Amino acid sequence: MVKGTTTIVNKTGLHARPASLFVKETMKYKSEITFEVGGKEYNAKSIISVLGACVKSGTEITLVCNGPDEEDALKGMIAAVESGLGE
Repeated sequence: MVKGTTTIVNKTGLHARPASLFVKETMKYKSEITFEVGGKEYNAKSIISVLGACVKSGTEITLVCNGPDEEDALKGMIAAVESGLGE
């Protein structure tokens, strides 16, 4: 298991379109991917879970990856978030 923190940089947070791109990125990896925000853990591979987290711009999240490609998953997810998720 590996963990890393990053900050949501796009202006609107994880609303529908960026949340969709966030989940799409997770599907590239076999590892289980979750994220923690506000003391709660969410399934990063579930659009409902991601939208339900109500993550705003400027919020720091902790990504947790566990599985055969966990290192690549963590790097890829951090890069995706830091790129602004299409915005």
